[in-house]
Amino acid sequence: MRPTSRTSRQHIYRGQGEHVVREPACEPNDPIETATPTIADTVPVSWIMSRDVVCARADLEVDAIVDLLVRSHIGCLPIVDHDGVPIGMVTKADLVEQLLASREAPGSGPLSATHVMMPLAFTLDEHATVAHAAAMMCLEGIHHVPIVAESGSLIGVVSTYDVVHWLAANDGLLTASRE
Repeated sequence: MRPTSRTSRQHIYRGQGEHVVREPACEPNDPIETATPTIADTVPVSWIMSRDVVCARADLEVDAIVDLLVRSHIGCLPIVDHDGVPIGMVTKADLVEQLLASREAPGSGPLSATHVMMPLAFTLDEHATVAHAAAMMCLEGIHHVPIVAESGSLIGVVSTYDVVHWLAANDGLLTASRE
């Protein structure tokens, strides 16, 4: 069963209310379109996403971001607006890169999420499939995908770990629980 076009749209939030919806770029006879469907094409990403999401506002200072990432044992921090809509992402790798760059150009005062975040969040809606999440991660070179409700507000995050764990559990190699 192939997903409908409604579930295969890529929602991109560029901040300050700008929202872009992009359809998949598959040509007729593309291997992606002619591939044999798998269970990942039918399982909603909402089944495997982490629902207990730590997120922050754009004005949160970098020291607090570091503390949140370390204390919460997470690899990314979605940055949301006042409505809970993702407007960016801060990852550990991006944070280290920005902090090293700021050492070379000191003097602007304390840094906030606005200074270190990726200023857009590649998101999927809750009806997208596990296959959509895996494809987006591969195509965009990311390890975390925020999952949004129809309103655009953040309801979960799927990581590469979530996808890999689900695959192994689905094949009977692991138990379904994650701890």
